[in-house]
Amino acid sequence: MKGLFRKEWTHLFRTMTGYVFAAMYLALSGAVFTLSNLLSQSGDIKSYFSVFTTVSVLICPILTMGSFSEERKQKTDELLLTAPVSLTSVVISKFLATLSVFLLPMLVTLAYPALLAAYGASAPMATLGNYLGLTLLAAACIAIGQFLSMLTDSQFVAAMMTYSVFALLLLAGAGATMLSEPAAQKALSFLAIATHCEGFSYGVFDWTQAVYFISVTALFLFLGVTVLERRRLA
Repeated sequence: MKGLFRKEWTHLFRTMTGYVFAAMYLALSGAVFTLSNLLSQSGDIKSYFSVFTTVSVLICPILTMGSFSEERKQKTDELLLTAPVSLTSVVISKFLATLSVFLLPMLVTLAYPALLAAYGASAPMATLGNYLGLTLLAAACIAIGQFLSMLTDSQFVAAMMTYSVFALLLLAGAGATMLSEPAAQKALSFLAIATHCEGFSYGVFDWTQAVYFISVTALFLFLGVTVLERRRLA
C-alpha cells in the first residue's frame, strides 16, 4: 500500500497536477483572505472560510479528474487490476495520496490565523473547527471525484462530471430555501455538502456532521472498489 501511495504522490507532481493545484489553492486562498479579512479589517477567521470552503470544492476536480481516467486511457489500469494487491488498497492509496496533496497547501494557510492572532484576533477553537470541517469536506469531495474518474477514460469528461455534481451539491442549499415542502427541504439540505461544515465553523465539534462526511467518503470509496472489482471480473 505504501508503494501505491508513493506512486500516486509522485505521479501527481510528475504530471504537474500537484503543482497546478497548489498554485491555484494558494492564489485563491490568498485572494479570499485579503478580501474577506485584510481589506475589510475583519479579525473573524470565519469570514475567510465561509467563502473558501466553496472555492475548495470547486478546485478539487483538478486533483481527481485524472485519478483513474488517465490510467484507463494509458491502459495502465490493467496493471492495477492484475496486480497482487487488493483493489481496496488501490482505491484507498490513491485517495490518501490525493488528500495529502490537498492538505499540503492548506498547511501554508495556517499563516492566516497566525497573522490575525498577532493583531489580537485569536479564535483557536473556531480556527481548529474550520480546518477540521474543510478537511472532512475535502475527503468527501475527493472520494466523489475519484469515483467519477473511474467512469470514463477522458480527464475532460471526468472533470465536467465532477464539476456538475459539485455544482448541484453546492446549489442544493439555495434550492432548499426556495421550497415549501418540508420533506424536499430536508432532502436538499442533506445534499448541500458545504453547509454541513457550518457547525465546525463556530468551533463546535458536531459528531453528526463528522459522521455525514465520513459516511459519504466511505460510500464512494466502496463504490469505487465495486466498479474496479466488476472491471476485473469482466
